[in-house]
Amino acid sequence: MNEWFLDYDGALTLTLLPEEANALPYTGFYKLSLRRYIAEQADSLFTCKPSLTYLDFQHVIALCEKECAKRGAVLTVSSALSDYIASRENHLEQRSRLGIEIKNREEKLLPQFRAYKETVDAALARPLRERQMWDSFFMYAMRRSANFSVPGSGKTASVLGVYACLKALGLAKRIVVVCPKNAFGSWMDEFALSFGRREELRVLNLHAPGLSTAAERRRALRYDAGNRNLILVNYESAGGVLDELIPLVRSNALLVFDEVHKVKKVGGEYAAAALALAEETGYTAALTGTPIPNSYLDAYNLLHILFPDEYEEFFGFSVPTLRNPSKREIDAINDKLQPFFCRTTKEQMKVPPALPDVVLTLRAGGEENRLLRLLQMKYRKNRLALFLRILQMESDPRMLLTRLDLKDFRYLLDDSAPVEEIDFADYSVEVRQMIENCQPSGKFLRCVELAEELAWAGKPVIIWCIFLDSIRGMSQALEARGIPTRCVYGAVPLEERQEILRDFKAGRFQVLLTNPHTLAESVSLHSVCHNAIYFEYSYNLVHLLQSKDRIHRLGLPEGQYTQYIYLQTEYETEDGTWSMDDAVYRRLLEKEQTMLEAIDRRVLEVLPTSEEDLEMIFGPLFRREKREKKV
Repeated sequence: MNEWFLDYDGALTLTLLPEEANALPYTGFYKLSLRRYIAEQADSLFTCKPSLTYLDFQHVIALCEKECAKRGAVLTVSSALSDYIASRENHLEQRSRLGIEIKNREEKLLPQFRAYKETVDAALARPLRERQMWDSFFMYAMRRSANFSVPGSGKTASVLGVYACLKALGLAKRIVVVCPKNAFGSWMDEFALSFGRREELRVLNLHAPGLSTAAERRRALRYDAGNRNLILVNYESAGGVLDELIPLVRSNALLVFDEVHKVKKVGGEYAAAALALAEETGYTAALTGTPIPNSYLDAYNLLHILFPDEYEEFFGFSVPTLRNPSKREIDAINDKLQPFFCRTTKEQMKVPPALPDVVLTLRAGGEENRLLRLLQMKYRKNRLALFLRILQMESDPRMLLTRLDLKDFRYLLDDSAPVEEIDFADYSVEVRQMIENCQPSGKFLRCVELAEELAWAGKPVIIWCIFLDSIRGMSQALEARGIPTRCVYGAVPLEERQEILRDFKAGRFQVLLTNPHTLAESVSLHSVCHNAIYFEYSYNLVHLLQSKDRIHRLGLPEGQYTQYIYLQTEYETEDGTWSMDDAVYRRLLEKEQTMLEAIDRRVLEVLPTSEEDLEMIFGPLFRREKREKKV
């Protein structure tokens, strides 16, 4: 009787008798079912593709069993193959179970937790809080995991605890952090504060002066990285230095992806570099306070970074499924994800709550109301352009006369929809003259007055804007009143940004003007600043949460106030009063509540798309037009 023999020795193999092996490739079974799994044939031996998972192995076994039954052949599965499949199933199930047990703080784990805490406490000059220590223990024990704790809750310190333990055990001698450039300062500061004199910071900052080219960065990694304990590289540059980073990651390193939502685009350049690095290390931590800003598809790269070898085996969600999952699939996704991430809120860390928001509403003047109607007619079919133009009008109407390249503001969007349009300021002569004669808006003047009041009262303040012209105009107006200001935006070099932030913390000036695209991530100002004014703000919840947490985060003493002030313009329309600022503000509160409720339910939230946001914001403004269409 013919025998088919399936075995495993680093790859799945099928062995047949020579005559049957020669005939098999010409059969319908092979062409329709088996060929997709085969990498090569050598005489009687068929070797399967190395990318197959144990689930694929099980499927090949089932196919061969069915075919052997038809042929009257005997299928033999080696003990090596059976043992491998069983080990993979047990390995993944054990990791999943461990994640749940740690999150539930099960009693049987307490001796391990206490030993971990003792090791970390001995290494750190600034001890972790209880909740941080559990998050740190989770990341250490799981080896590859995510920390989705909200911005400002101490994720960086928890990761430094993992490094402290790994170093004490001889398992790591450096941390390699891939993150946005504006997070570099935070990592250096947190390392110094966490370890104090117990471990000197020896950092290799790949964007330090003298490392402006890929060749210079590669040279630094080859010759200067050996004794460094912190290596910082941004997502944009990682791909250009992969060959030099991989040996450093492979050799006793903790690999960290901070603000990992930056690599959510499936097939993107940044994601490819992150995936290549992740395959080379035994300990990986992925950090973000906003894991699913648009859809479950945002988790695809994250899970491949954490589990490059296990994704298909354990998760196996296809791109179409993640893009548009059913209710049943959403439940399955969350059930699979839940054991592999920890998530802590600021309330759980006992960060003093912020004061209730102060909302200051300014009534639009006659010219502003007239301009709103003109913009409404001009941009009825382009809601993003309308949003941006109204913000410009509320700052300085003369900004309406400038060209608007919409792709420059793609960062405002919660999704990755393509934006390529350029809006030219093609107004009539009459409208152009009206705009040229307009003065800065009431909202602009009130913001200047408010910042001046806070500055003279000795209260440092950060003002959040979107437009560079608004930042510059506000700075000039405050400087003219004798209020020293500094500005941080995209064109300001990293070293200069860090110097500005140091000066702000040292009290050398009182007003910092910036935008969320530049400064909303991984910057801590809570030690000196407790007031923030939102002059221009978008419907992007990620930006709001991260900007708020620059001054409201772990480390605030009990009783310390934090105050957010939102400026809003209210217009008179044909259907009554309307405020874009108020609509955006309410939308953001709604999104934030959705996120908090999801955390309570231990699931990941999915937020509305930009298109849905813009429809909600502008729906009331176009209500009359919609009614007339129906008639």
